[in-house]
Amino acid sequence: MSIFQTSSIMRAAAATVLLTSITTGCQYIPFIDPIAGNVDLQFSVKSAEPGVYEVSGDTNLPDKTRVAIVAVRYLEPTDTTPQRLNQKSTYSVLAYQTAQVQAGKWQTQLSLWQVATDGTHKEAWQIDQKKLKLAVKPDENVVFLATLNPVSEVDQLSGLEQQLREKKLKLGGKLIYTTPEGQQYVQVLQAQAVPLPEGKTNKPQPRTEEINGGWGRRYLMPGEPQNPYLLEPPAERQTNAPSRREEFLR
Repeated sequence: MSIFQTSSIMRAAAATVLLTSITTGCQYIPFIDPIAGNVDLQFSVKSAEPGVYEVSGDTNLPDKTRVAIVAVRYLEPTDTTPQRLNQKSTYSVLAYQTAQVQAGKWQTQLSLWQVATDGTHKEAWQIDQKKLKLAVKPDENVVFLATLNPVSEVDQLSGLEQQLREKKLKLGGKLIYTTPEGQQYVQVLQAQAVPLPEGKTNKPQPRTEEINGGWGRRYLMPGEPQNPYLLEPPAERQTNAPSRREEFLR
């Protein structure tokens, strides 16, 4: 091998080593998306008048997002008979309303009281307590829940997530719950001490289902509507034809 050939091989080898060191010194830096912020869903509850509570919230959710607000009181069984000894606690839904987000705010009112047939103020579970033989002790707190994507609105959450991605927002894991059927929803809650109803008011009008076995007052004939025209008999006979036999008084 000539000196010239040896020199060419050495130069090629040196170039290869240099290129290898350059390429191995480079690293791939992946593109990092801006970090998405969490959805903010907060609300406050205050008493507007006896039995009526005003629920308002601030959020960064898109406008026209529907929020379902529910007031629930838990009931602890007090019946110690053997067949009901292991009975689990239950709850009563006192009120339900929906609200829409507008400019980052939403607001609604919940009326927790109903009027019994004797005019006393009651909660929903108290009205039929004797009929259903409910032996329960009500919790002193009422739980107010604000929920996105109730079970009756299956498609809202998927559409909402798409809108949140456009706003660089995401639903935090601590807000997301899953039903036994696998459906996801977003919920925040707040408990507040709410006393039981008291006082009386005017007796309500009986409902149709409470009259005549649920049939209402069907035995009453509806009144005839008043004739809009004034009809008066003519002052004089309108014809000179002889009277018929049927017209004479017998």
